[in-house]
Amino acid sequence: MILIGTTINALSVVVGALLGVLLSKLLSKSSRLADLPQVALKAISLCVIFLGIQGAFDSRKPLVLILSLVTGSIIGTILNIDGGLQKLGTFVEKKFVRNQLPPQEMFELDEERAQKNVARAFVSTTLACCVGALTIKAAMESGVSGGENQTFMYAKIVLDFVTAVVFASSFGFGAALAAIPIFVYQGALELLFYLAGPIMSDYMIAEMSAAGSIIIIALGLNMLGASRVKIANLIPAMFMPILFCLFI
Repeated sequence: MILIGTTINALSVVVGALLGVLLSKLLSKSSRLADLPQVALKAISLCVIFLGIQGAFDSRKPLVLILSLVTGSIIGTILNIDGGLQKLGTFVEKKFVRNQLPPQEMFELDEERAQKNVARAFVSTTLACCVGALTIKAAMESGVSGGENQTFMYAKIVLDFVTAVVFASSFGFGAALAAIPIFVYQGALELLFYLAGPIMSDYMIAEMSAAGSIIIIALGLNMLGASRVKIANLIPAMFMPILFCLFI
């Protein structure tokens, strides 16, 4: 069913944020337990790499895949997509989170700090869960299949759940508000791929899926700290098969 995965994804962020708030006090009391969210994130990173490797074998035309990754990465680097997203994140955070607190009475200062944490939790969680190749890959896989194939969507649901736990434990329940842009943005992508699916050839879909999977491998390696690939600059590679499959 279309959008069911995206709906569950948004709900998982709310549940994760709630759990993060509940666990924040418990985790802060033990140095051993404080690392649990990061440990879970590393474990998920390994699963993300596995899913990426598995999905890379969808490729039926290796030449299209190679050309897509090379040209896509070049285009992304020239456009500096990664740098643009970094600037967007900085702009949004500055827009909603004031770095300097005005001199006020203590009760007003506490209220201002609380508002700051809500905004930071919302911005950080939204950027972490929405901006990236996994969002596009999950939406594409689910949309093209009409909701039948949710493999990467399930991985994203778990990853976003843990992400919400981490940010909520640090900044509070404001992380739950990220569920709204996740549903709107990811849902729009899923609907777009659902509508475009019938006019796309099987080869296009297979190579787009394979390209996305290879990018997901790089994402997993980044999450483990094993590499520093600018993932956002690779995103155009996911769409290049649409062009190359017309000629190859």
